[in-house]
Amino acid sequence: MHASPHRLTVAGRTYRSRLLVGTGKYQDFAETRAAIDASGAEIVTVAIRRTNIGQNAGEPNLLDVLPPSQFTILPNTAGCYTAADAVRTLRLARELLDGHPLCKLEVLGDPTNLFPNMPETLKAAETLVSEGFEVMVYCADDPIQA
Repeated sequence: MHASPHRLTVAGRTYRSRLLVGTGKYQDFAETRAAIDASGAEIVTVAIRRTNIGQNAGEPNLLDVLPPSQFTILPNTAGCYTAADAVRTLRLARELLDGHPLCKLEVLGDPTNLFPNMPETLKAAETLVSEGFEVMVYCADDPIQA
């Protein structure tokens, strides 16, 4: 059986929607949920350093609004500038998401233009893959590095 050409397969799982949606920039979690529902996206990327998914007890938790039973939560390392910070952030996310291995790796080199730091990104990716993570990488358009 062949997957529909309009579907997206990531890390062995097939999705009806090819759209990935972030959770930043919304007024509150209710608006976040409404926007994601309207988009039809099934994969939701979350900046772990900026959004509570359980690491801050007593604060509103995004997973109460976007439960992993209904969405694939794609934790990302937005705001990380070193491989060590990115790896630490994704280890925390995996723990909070009950072992979910899929992640989006971003190791930034410059806060102004948000270009990736490719040597640090590669270092983090090697560590994460060796630990069983399924890594989607934010990288420069250099085919040698990619």
